[in-house]
Amino acid sequence: MRSVFALIRADGLATLSYRLQTLLSLGGLLFSIVPLYFIAGALQPVMAKAIASEGQQYFAFVVVGTIAYLLLMTTVGALPEAIRSGIGRGTLEAMLATPTPLPFLVTGMVGFPLLWTALRAGVVLISAWFLGAHVSWDRLVPALGILALLVLAHLPFAFVTASLILAFRTPGPFPQGVLTVSALLGGVYYPTQVIPSWLHEISSYLPLTYGLRALRRELLDRVPWDTLAPDVMALLAFVIALVPLSLWLFSWALSHARRAGTLAQY
Repeated sequence: MRSVFALIRADGLATLSYRLQTLLSLGGLLFSIVPLYFIAGALQPVMAKAIASEGQQYFAFVVVGTIAYLLLMTTVGALPEAIRSGIGRGTLEAMLATPTPLPFLVTGMVGFPLLWTALRAGVVLISAWFLGAHVSWDRLVPALGILALLVLAHLPFAFVTASLILAFRTPGPFPQGVLTVSALLGGVYYPTQVIPSWLHEISSYLPLTYGLRALRRELLDRVPWDTLAPDVMALLAFVIALVPLSLWLFSWALSHARRAGTLAQY
């Protein structure tokens, strides 16, 4: 575990050394939430009926969607970016040669980006609450559990992207495709019920659909567990089905790169 904290600390020191960029990263969130507040207020009468089962307030609805999508982007992109950077700088092969187990290395690589995004998400949620978003703070702990499941359900896409980089040096359109489809059909900005029927079927295959619905009902609508259970169980099924498969693919791609001697060649 010491190696995990060391990697997280190193990433943190490198990121926070750019103080202006850090301030702009946090300050930009505060400025972006204000126009979102006014836009959501204007659309409230139109969206009220569609989001009746997910908080009823469109501003809070969009804020929760934004937070989840921020975490999704980091989850899908952090590990591939660390792999790409490690290959380009020639540090990945050296890290893999250490006695640190691979799961600890992977955790250390993605630890700081996820923590930093969680901090930014907290800034967004608190800012929205000050602006009037209806948030059930007493439901925060179970809501964090749902968020954790949502992150785990999207880790397979990160492992697949990293595997493509290891094997072919490029992920192609895969990660952007995952993010785009999730944003459009996963319920980030509007409930999946308003999606045309010929597209609605696709949304049922996206982990984000179930995660966002459960998260909003927990954090905004305070619904009982039996109402949340189907969505939470669906998220858990994604984790159980996809994580082992993606780990096997990542392990194969890493072994392939080692045999080919390309871990230090980008």
